[in-house]
Amino acid sequence: MSSADPLPRTEKSCAASETTGFNKWAVVGVVAFALFVDYLIYGMTIPLTPYSPAIGGAEQLGLLYGGYSAGVLAATPLFGYLGDRIGYRRPMILGVLLSALTVALFALATNFYLLLLGRLLQGAAASATWTAGLALIAAHYPHKRVEMIGYALMGSTAGSLLGPVIGGSLYEAGGYVLPFAVTGILVAIDAGLRISLLPRDRAAAGASPDLKALLCDQSVLVAAAAVALAAIGWGIVEPLLPARLGQSGVSPAAVGLIFTAGSIAYGLSAPLVSRISQRLPIRTVILGGTIAMAVALPLSSLFRGAAGAAIGLCLISVCYAFMLNPTSAELGDAVDRRGLSCYAAVYAVYNIAYAVGQMAASAFASAASPRLSFFHTMLIVGLALAVFAPLLTLKSSSPLPVPQQDRSASV
Repeated sequence: MSSADPLPRTEKSCAASETTGFNKWAVVGVVAFALFVDYLIYGMTIPLTPYSPAIGGAEQLGLLYGGYSAGVLAATPLFGYLGDRIGYRRPMILGVLLSALTVALFALATNFYLLLLGRLLQGAAASATWTAGLALIAAHYPHKRVEMIGYALMGSTAGSLLGPVIGGSLYEAGGYVLPFAVTGILVAIDAGLRISLLPRDRAAAGASPDLKALLCDQSVLVAAAAVALAAIGWGIVEPLLPARLGQSGVSPAAVGLIFTAGSIAYGLSAPLVSRISQRLPIRTVILGGTIAMAVALPLSSLFRGAAGAAIGLCLISVCYAFMLNPTSAELGDAVDRRGLSCYAAVYAVYNIAYAVGQMAASAFASAASPRLSFFHTMLIVGLALAVFAPLLTLKSSSPLPVPQQDRSASV
C-alpha cells in the first residue's frame, strides 16, 4: 500500500471496477443521467397511470402505487449482493433493461396485472440503478464523495421535476402512448451510455467479507436513519406543496418553475456541503442539516405567494442537501474504515431506508392533509425530525476491526 493511499483497502474482498486510464468524470455523468431517467419515468407514471386503459377502478391505483415500493424493497437486497460480487456495471445494465420493460408494459398493458408487473419492475429497475450507481460514485470518488454524490442526485431531482410536466404535455399532444414512446428513446440513450462509458467489472476474488458485521456497523445504521429522515423531510413537501399552491391559484407552469428553483438551489449547494463536510465531522454536518430541516419545514409554510414558496422550497432544498449528500458519502466511508470495497451492500441499505422514509411521509401526508393545515402538517414533521435527530449522534461502543493485511503491513 503506497503512502498516497488515504485508507486501507482489501480490493480482493469484493468485486470492483477497473478504472485505469478511465475518465472518471464520465462515471458521475452516466450515473446522473441514469438517475434522471429513473425519476423521469417515476414522475411521469404517477399522473398518467389513471388514464391507462388497463385501469378498472380507483382501488387499483393504490395497489399500483404500493407496487413500486414493493419492487424496491424486494429487489434491493439482491442487487446489493450481486453488485459486490460481479461488479457494478452489469447491475446498471440490467437496471436499464428493466426500465425498458417497464416503459413497454405501461404503454402496451391491456390488463391490470400487466400494469402491476410493470410497476414492480419499475421498483426493481430503480433498486438496481440506485444501488450500483451510488456504489460506482463511492468507488471512483473517494476524496470528493459528498460533492459528486450531490451532482448525481441533481439528476434525480431534475427527473422528478420534469417527469410530470413532460408526461402531461405529451399526453395532451398525442394521447396516452406518446409519453412512453418518447421516454423509450431516453431509455435507449441511457442504455447506450451505461454500456459504452461505464468501466468494465472484474469479478470478486478471495474470501467473502463479513457483510453482516459491516451492515450492523453503528455508522451504517445511523446513516440509514439519517437517509430515512431526509426522505421524510423531502417526501412530505413533494406531494403537499403543489396542492397548496394550486389551491392558492398558482398555475402548474409556475409550480414547475418553483420546483426548478429548488432543484437549482440543491445543485448549487453541493460544493458548499462538500467543503463544510471536509472541515467538520460528517455526523455534525448531517445533524445540523436535520435540525435546519426541522426548522425550515414549518418556517417555509409561512411564506405566501409563488415567490415566497420558491424561497421556502430553496431553503428546504439546501437543508435536504446537508442531510442527504454527506449521509450518502458516510456510507461509503464506513466501507473504507473496514478496509473493504463492498459499496453496493451499504447503498442497498440506503435504498431501503429511503423507501421506508418515503412510504412513511406518503402515509402521513395522506392521513394529515384532510385534517390538518399545511402549517400544522409541516410543524409536526419538523418536530418529529427534531425528536429523532439525537439518534444521529450515537457512536459505536467498540473500535472497528483492522483488516488482517493491514496488521501485517504495520508490523
